[in-house]
Amino acid sequence: MPIDWDELKVVAAQVQTDLDAVGLDFHVDYASVYDMWTTKLADVKDEPTKPAAWYTQGADYWEDEVNCPPDVGGVLGGYGYISPVDIEGSLSFLDRVQALRPEFTRSHAIDCGGGIGRVVKHLLLPHFQTVDLLEQSPRLLKAAPRYIGKDKSRVRQLLCMGMQDFDPAPMSYDLIWCQWVCPHLMDVDFITFLQRCQRALRPGGVICIKENIIVDGSPYEVDEEDSSLTRSTAYYKSIFRQAGLKILTEERQTGFPEELYPVMSYALY
Repeated sequence: MPIDWDELKVVAAQVQTDLDAVGLDFHVDYASVYDMWTTKLADVKDEPTKPAAWYTQGADYWEDEVNCPPDVGGVLGGYGYISPVDIEGSLSFLDRVQALRPEFTRSHAIDCGGGIGRVVKHLLLPHFQTVDLLEQSPRLLKAAPRYIGKDKSRVRQLLCMGMQDFDPAPMSYDLIWCQWVCPHLMDVDFITFLQRCQRALRPGGVICIKENIIVDGSPYEVDEEDSSLTRSTAYYKSIFRQAGLKILTEERQTGFPEELYPVMSYALY
């Protein structure tokens, strides 16, 4: 879809206001959030029908087997050994969600940006009746059934598309899980994705976002290699508010190596 520059300006201005309010008003490379996005999207400013390099470069990065072998180490950037700790933390977070939201049921879930199915296999299938997997890389998606193994028959759909194009049916999921993938979404697409997901929730359902966050005093950090944006907590919360979502609970992952970004989980509804 062509970029709605007017909407981008409105969204970026609100994010900037929310960052300013908590003292995250300075970035070393960009004068404002809007300046950052207009710089990153300059390739499509005068060519509205052209796919944004922000998305094509990101897709190319993950489709390249050199960058991402189709195994746990590959999808976790060489940190495959943290997967058990990550899954344990996610299970604990879902238990917390259940305690705070008794009407939350565990029938049908989807993992967005699910790669080869790591989260599907170890977190979702053991606790949900059926699961969908959304992944834009055909190469990684092709590897998913073999990785998932014996329970692959309970994976209802393998969906090959980016989150910016995902439009789920209303009231179709109890849980929509998004982990280490939201930084690839532009702000406007992130907001509209969340709004579509909110409509797709069944009664008691939640959207869980689990992502790296910036805590060093910078509002965000752009990764040019894979076209991603690591956001601060204030940045994420601005996006959630603009999408019309409420935070049920949030939690910081423990047990990860110190050299990694801190990771936060948010349950939204």
